Amino acid sequence: MSRLVCRPGWYPLAKTSALRHGSLQKWLAGTELVLAPGGACERVTGAPRAARIGPDWIYVWQGSGPPDDDPPADLVTCPKRHLTLDGVVRASLGDVSENILDTTHTSVVHAGYLRRPGRARRVEACIESGNGWIRATYPPDAAPRGWAARLIGAGSYTIQDAFRAPSIAEVVYSGDNGPVFAGRFHLTPVTATETYIAVTLAVPGSGLLTRAKLAALQVFFRRILAEDRAILELISINRLPHGAAPVVYAPQDVLRPGIDAILDGREIRFGASTAYLKV
Repeated sequence: MSRLVCRPGWYPLAKTSALRHGSLQKWLAGTELVLAPGGACERVTGAPRAARIGPDWIYVWQGSGPPDDDPPADLVTCPKRHLTLDGVVRASLGDVSENILDTTHTSVVHAGYLRRPGRARRVEACIESGNGWIRATYPPDAAPRGWAARLIGAGSYTIQDAFRAPSIAEVVYSGDNGPVFAGRFHLTPVTATETYIAVTLAVPGSGLLTRAKLAALQVFFRRILAEDRAILELISINRLPHGAAPVVYAPQDVLRPGIDAILDGREIRFGASTAYLKV
């Protein structure tokens, strides 16, 4: 398997709890690694790799030279409860990132339980970008209003979708007193057409209501990820006959040009802007 060139950074490869059963063999950017409680190394050459074993995820540094930072801090810093999910999707980093942060597809793919059918609204997205990051901020009118979304109180908050280097997608719902829900999706390149997704979902608080919201989120996100996986893998299959044909950006792809620039290590060449979408 050929090695991939990807941005330097920390990439999670597995849940920390998986080490309870012994060492693991995982792929990162086309290289097979062995993960153990004492660290990580390349399986074929035995070359050591910098690793961080955190409470939830095992991170390995990808890139030349020593690590220049630590894995990112939590999105929600107040007392909270959180859960983790993971899985592999047969799709590229760019396609997976776009899917996670594309709010327009939810009216079609997740209609009914996440979005009310036939209730699309015109909303304004404010897009900002900087060195290694891009984000879109949506008003409460863009929040999901299906029965499942209402059950967890998602329909009345401002939404911020962000993508940052090396390949991290983040979704935060906020009210007047700060975040009420945060989701971070670490995307690790397994191969050019396979992506490992490490998901952390967090809700402020520690009581029974918080536990109930997290339990509901776990059910909903497993369903969402299953539906999105099916579409993403069809996209990958459809791309095969077209070879190296360039990606064409649709008007609703407000973050995709910035995502591709970040993944390629290019400078984002546009500043603040607005876009109107129907969701």
